[in-house]
Amino acid sequence: MESAHAAGEQTAGKRHGEPLDAIDEMIGLWRACLPEAEVRSLEVVSRMLRITRLFDRDRDKTLSRFGLEPWSFDMLAALRRDPRQRSTPGDLMAATLVTSGTMTTRLKSLEHRGWITRTPDPDDRRIVVVELTTAGRKVTDEAFGEVLACQRELIRSLSAEEFRAAAQILKKILLDHEGPARLP
Repeated sequence: MESAHAAGEQTAGKRHGEPLDAIDEMIGLWRACLPEAEVRSLEVVSRMLRITRLFDRDRDKTLSRFGLEPWSFDMLAALRRDPRQRSTPGDLMAATLVTSGTMTTRLKSLEHRGWITRTPDPDDRRIVVVELTTAGRKVTDEAFGEVLACQRELIRSLSAEEFRAAAQILKKILLDHEGPARLP
């Protein structure tokens, strides 16, 4: 239980001399209504979720200026990162975590916009090859530069040391839950 002095500091918008954020406020409210609940995880997880929402909001605005939605950018970016800038619908499904029905609809939309082509594989006509067009590469590269700018803006308050520490901590969490990457 916090001392009266600490509670007074928190009410004044500070705790231990540091300003409170929306998550501190939420945690305080949970502690007040469910004092027996262990809410420490909220300090990290809720902040990660809130930061993600802030980034998503800014990224979505940025992508809309290029006529892109988050899903269309993710698909084009997956193709752009591939050294051949081509893939199969199955590989794109794995990269973007969507179902085959959703993939078909999305590929049709991207093809209609002139950002990809779909052609039968010359070696196996049962397989469709999805390839990034020049227009698709151009819109992806331009949007990617702006998305990176959104990311830099979001983390601008971190020092170089804080940046490295945050990256390592987040990597540790991901490795614990996903394991190491399985690069080809």
